[in-house]
Amino acid sequence: MKRLAQRFCLSLLTGYVFLYYGEFMFWATPDREGMNPGGLVLTWLLYSIFAYVFLCVAACFKARSLWAVFLAGAVFGWFEEGIIMGTTFGSPDTPFPMSISFTALAWHALIDVLAGWYLVRQVLSKNRPLRMAGVAALVGAFYGFWAISWWNEPPEPMRVLFAAGRKDMILLHFGGFTFVTTALLIVTLWLYNLLMPCPFTPSKLEKWMVGLATLVWFGLVTTPAAPKAFWVLPPLLGLTFLALDRNRRVEDQPDAIVGFNPDVGAGSYLALLFIPLVATATYFLALAAGVRWRTNIVVFYATSALGAGLWIASVCAPLRRARR
Repeated sequence: MKRLAQRFCLSLLTGYVFLYYGEFMFWATPDREGMNPGGLVLTWLLYSIFAYVFLCVAACFKARSLWAVFLAGAVFGWFEEGIIMGTTFGSPDTPFPMSISFTALAWHALIDVLAGWYLVRQVLSKNRPLRMAGVAALVGAFYGFWAISWWNEPPEPMRVLFAAGRKDMILLHFGGFTFVTTALLIVTLWLYNLLMPCPFTPSKLEKWMVGLATLVWFGLVTTPAAPKAFWVLPPLLGLTFLALDRNRRVEDQPDAIVGFNPDVGAGSYLALLFIPLVATATYFLALAAGVRWRTNIVVFYATSALGAGLWIASVCAPLRRARR
């Protein structure tokens, strides 16, 4: 029961990390529908379920390297956007086949997992506040650059503020939102490190239940709603799991769940506040200049190409490693 409770806690903490990058950073405003306490708790619990699936994959296939972690992130991305949400097979905003990469690979695997869960934790474990501040500043610059794209299709409360010329309130909403959610991220990462070392070892029963539930949902919900899912998702996941299995056979180090130094000083944690600081500064400069850039188009094409390219490279990486 103790191990089960630890896995439950790790899933909740990882779920918040994914919620931060996958929802808070993506929507970039507290004015969106569902950004109320009840809605956020439900979304956090949903992301914690996705996080549990991701952690199972990462642990079972010894995902430690950047490539293996990205593949585990791809499973998480296609699980959420393909099997559960169905957006992998095309939507009004993202036509097929671009939808294969965005948002499963381009955002969830690349930003939620590789950048937010893996690289930030890796740099944090080095206990070098200046380096952590530099990485946080880069994340914050991306955050602010992406966030200004929503001015072109604002939610109703933001549209009203723009119409009234209340740029100060728009900035206050964004700044407060980013600082509060990042403060919670810092607490989450601190609690995560308090649990380490705590290997994530799901039981056979848990793995069978997750696998069976996924197959039932895919057969009864996903495929009837999007028939192309039957020929799109199985080959993609099949290649991903094949590469992950090759990684499992050659990896002799602990997975990335427990593979980083948990003894992190307060300075390194506080350096993460450069995320909201730089994001808010970027947001302010764009507001002051009165720009309405469609930065989402730049991010869409850049991350979609990068996500697809990283997936191909990650599938090939374990094979090259096995040969060596």
